[in-house]
Amino acid sequence: MTTATGWQFDVEVHPPDWRFPAGPSWLAGWIFAGENRFVADLRAWIDGQPFLGLHGLPKPGLDEKFLGRPGPPYSGFVLQVTPHHGASLLRLEARDPAGAWTEFFRIAISVSPEAPPSPPLAPLATRLPDLLPSLLRLHHQRPEQPFAALADEVLSASLSNPLNSLPNPPFHGALEEPRDNGWLRYGRLSVTGWLAHRTTKIRRLTALADSVQESVLLHGLERADVGKVFADLPGREHSQFVGHVDLPSNQSAPALLKIFAELEDGEKHLAFAQRFIPRIISGADRPLPPLSRRTFATALWALRGSARRHGLPLGGIAALYPAGRTAWEAFRAEARPKVRRHRPVAAPLIPRPTSDAPLRIVIVTHNLNYEGAPWFLFELARFLSEQPGISVRVLSAQEGPMRKNFVEAGMSVETVDLTNAWKATSADAFRNALQSAVRLDWQEVDLVIANTMVSFWAVLLARQERKPALLYVHESAAVRRFFAPLTTAAVFPLVEEAFRSATNVVFTADASRTVFDYLDRSGNFRLLPSWVDVGRIDGFAATHDRASLRRKHGLDPEAVLLVNIGSICERKGQHVFLRAATLLREELRFTYPGKKIQFVMVGARPGLYLDSLKQEAELHGLAGVLFLPETGEIYDFYRLADIFVCTSFEESFPRVLLESAAFRLPIISTNVNGIPEMLAGDEAWLIPPGDRYQLAEAVKSALAAHFKGDTSRAARARIAVERKFHVTRSLPQHLAVVCAAAGRN
Repeated sequence: MTTATGWQFDVEVHPPDWRFPAGPSWLAGWIFAGENRFVADLRAWIDGQPFLGLHGLPKPGLDEKFLGRPGPPYSGFVLQVTPHHGASLLRLEARDPAGAWTEFFRIAISVSPEAPPSPPLAPLATRLPDLLPSLLRLHHQRPEQPFAALADEVLSASLSNPLNSLPNPPFHGALEEPRDNGWLRYGRLSVTGWLAHRTTKIRRLTALADSVQESVLLHGLERADVGKVFADLPGREHSQFVGHVDLPSNQSAPALLKIFAELEDGEKHLAFAQRFIPRIISGADRPLPPLSRRTFATALWALRGSARRHGLPLGGIAALYPAGRTAWEAFRAEARPKVRRHRPVAAPLIPRPTSDAPLRIVIVTHNLNYEGAPWFLFELARFLSEQPGISVRVLSAQEGPMRKNFVEAGMSVETVDLTNAWKATSADAFRNALQSAVRLDWQEVDLVIANTMVSFWAVLLARQERKPALLYVHESAAVRRFFAPLTTAAVFPLVEEAFRSATNVVFTADASRTVFDYLDRSGNFRLLPSWVDVGRIDGFAATHDRASLRRKHGLDPEAVLLVNIGSICERKGQHVFLRAATLLREELRFTYPGKKIQFVMVGARPGLYLDSLKQEAELHGLAGVLFLPETGEIYDFYRLADIFVCTSFEESFPRVLLESAAFRLPIISTNVNGIPEMLAGDEAWLIPPGDRYQLAEAVKSALAAHFKGDTSRAARARIAVERKFHVTRSLPQHLAVVCAAAGRN
């Protein structure tokens, strides 16, 4: 069958003559949305009752016919419906990636007289505390769509009956994460569980949470407890699986996770299907709109109208009023404040401490790794230590290779073990653990500079000893959300206390400062520009040949290199970089025949995330993707790169962009937090975080410019950062704030 939309489909499994017996019945078939289109979700309506299906199931033979290759996207679907007594109409709807549901099939049905009546629906009042925030977030995400349509989408999802699936023998297993809720970190869903087969070896497990991007799970890990229940199950000792799956930002809720098991004979079976509500713990969230009584009232009225259209009882004013009040209080507590723009401080006359009044500074870092924040602190510390009368020493909560940099610059370095503090279950226990771990002669300290929000504890200790303290904040995540994975909620107020009690809290990005505005009770926040040492970079570029540097690091001197620099971790989004490489693999081969184009990631560190990236690159045959370790020779990679790519989900004011602009590199970057304060749209290709499709388009545009010799964007970026963030302009302003905080002005 073919619909007016161009979709092709068939419902192959259904009751004879569409006469439903009492109880559950199965529907199954296939749907093809057309070239470069796919179905993002599927549901059935029986009169006013919705049933969510399992879409995107492999359909061998048919997938190849439509796509010219095996899926994904897959065309098969299955639904389980339980028609109520008297039901007369069945409709099938498919959702597109933009969120729009389209009816593609309808038919009159009859139902056995023995079927139960339609189940009663819980009134709107009981659903408001969940529905209103969902509707407000959806409105903020899609403001162009009418409130009524968005309310229908949210309410119908709430009414839907989900279909989940567990393994059937000879498969045995359990999906442990996600369940009803799925936890997301930087656009990726955590997936864990175990699976084994009685007679055949499982060659590979793959998972999808959208319709296109299939991710490989690490399977065959050690699992000791399965044998206690299935003592005779082959492979039980190594049945554990773990991994991550991309979840698009516009995914409907409840989302659907599908896990497929591929056996040695090549057969592919659906092992698990699980509907879940996405819960973001790290990365870009779908924000609420700014606080507004009018917006709230409009949303409430839209839900009321949607409830009437769906035959949902309202619940009466006695129940609706307190439910609405609860939803309003939640909205008021979580809604973003109105955006306030702050100006960087004006460049002052620089006070300098006199030689007979030395300024002894302790700078505190969360680690000594080759990362942006420690490099920032190193350059600030080196500049301060070069000033007459200032001495600097370093205190780090973690050892790392940058110790050498600080020592060679003449600074002593000590480490402290804060393990017990982070394990503390109360604020008092945290303070006591700090006192035991950190031993400083406070008579020898005039000022503390704590770098990153993770070093907040140093501000607490300094203020306890009545010493001034600066807190440099590079994060753009709210206190409670940022620290939730690190420590107990009892410590959160201590972090907020550090913000309030610091002599100054210093930000280099207005976007980051805005996140913490509610803590600026005493006017102690400062916005200062970051810096880039253009002269040092120009000197390096003049004395280091690109081809020689490529040979030094084992890279092809003739290849076009797209380089992503930064610690390989979920926050930096290298999985999106890899997804774009997968999307572009064939297209670039045909567009630029004979040209070698490589995707290079610099900042590899051992761990599950790196393992999963390497496995995915191998799965998709991405031989041109390279993973290089963290290094202190970072200038080498700016100099040898052709195009710089930043895929971060969160960045306050990343120095990698300042440095790549100073190296005159074309830049592709996510448009998050403080990045648009650095570069404009005509100075770099700016894209949303987590969107592999827009990243792929930006890569194509940057490559086209590269092969044409068009360097206009890179030239404008260089001019912009040199004008706004030159080291000789910025660092003296930081020195002025340091001296003022220490009372040396």
